[in-house]
Amino acid sequence: MNTNTVLLYAGWAALAGALIPVMAALQGSLGRTLQSPLHASLIAVGMSFVAVGVVFALFRPAMPGGNLFAAVPPYAWFGGMAMAFYALTATFLAPKFGVGNMVICVVVAQLIMSTLIDQFGLFGAPVYQIDLKRAAGLALLAGGAAMVAIK
Repeated sequence: MNTNTVLLYAGWAALAGALIPVMAALQGSLGRTLQSPLHASLIAVGMSFVAVGVVFALFRPAMPGGNLFAAVPPYAWFGGMAMAFYALTATFLAPKFGVGNMVICVVVAQLIMSTLIDQFGLFGAPVYQIDLKRAAGLALLAGGAAMVAIK
């Protein structure tokens, strides 16, 4: 992968990461205003569906063949459940636990889980072994998160 592609992907990922606390704060605000975190979560997921639908309409990708749908591992269909769980969690916890506290816990868990996925090649991911440097980084991150989240 060339340097420009790496920079593009890193910037794109950083923007997505930067929007996580924004999403949590907005969903928390919506849930508080509506006095219903469940309605706020449904609206947020509905807006996500609309946004992806717009992108889909703009790019008009070809429909994958039925054989490709049949080849999808059963666990791969549950990614949307994880997204729904996150939307519900952010809507419930951000106003009660604080956006920063919630997001720091999310980030630490994401890094630990992604490292485990890489270590074992789970869900078809490429294998990247955990080395001492990575393990130390995760430990430092978890310690820093505890310092940020514990008042």
